Amino acid sequence: ALSSGELSAKEYNVLDFGAIGNGKHLCTEAIQAAIDSANADGGGKVIVPSGNYLTGSIILKSNVELHLKRNAVLLGSTNPDDYQKFKWWKAILMGDGVKNIAITGKGAIDGQGSVLALNIDSLFYEDALDSSFYDFGNRRPKEYMRPQILEFVDCNNIIVKDITLRNSSSWVQTYLNCNVINIKEIKVESDCYWNNDGIDIIDCKNVRIEDCTINASDDGICIKSNDFTKEKYCDSIYISNCKVRSSASAIKF
Repeated sequence: ALSSGELSAKEYNVLDFGAIGNGKHLCTEAIQAAIDSANADGGGKVIVPSGNYLTGSIILKSNVELHLKRNAVLLGSTNPDDYQKFKWWKAILMGDGVKNIAITGKGAIDGQGSVLALNIDSLFYEDALDSSFYDFGNRRPKEYMRPQILEFVDCNNIIVKDITLRNSSSWVQTYLNCNVINIKEIKVESDCYWNNDGIDIIDCKNVRIEDCTINASDDGICIKSNDFTKEKYCDSIYISNCKVRSSASAIKF
């Protein structure tokens, strides 16, 4: 499997594409432009330097590594309109049918989930969203209305290493129908809202989760299947040396 650093050595700094790390300027288009440029050139490393970069949904492309430097933070927008449903649910960083992708570095992705979820919640009381999207029994918007931090669907060869993922408004990270996933030495801090699963692996194969620290207000690491035809399923999953604090299950099948 491809390892971090084996992608093209060419770097694309998000500042060169118009990103401003002041935590106020919406940088979605700038970060996306850097990713698109790296992908168009055959692959490379997109650099996010120190700073706070406010963003909505970003689409990761094949052969691209998103590298967050120390003290670099992608801040999820608290405006629900800044997110899109790309494949399954909504998320800050998403990929669909891509290969050889990586998210690395000592930085963080912060979903600002408590504020974002409450802003989504308020839309129902303003009659701006249909009540079918609301879980009245639990008094909160349904899970798929609340953006995650990561969502990868039908992807091949994924590396997520070193980064911190925190404060999601829903599940923290979802991998659906993916093959060859390496999640190593990441930190998950997400107990700011309901259903903050730390890692969700759904119908994936060849997965390694190692040396991670997870604090989640739902399941820590959850192995799932959504395919009732039995044609897709989880297989060859290795979990080692992880520390998990959970409000539900540390590891759940």
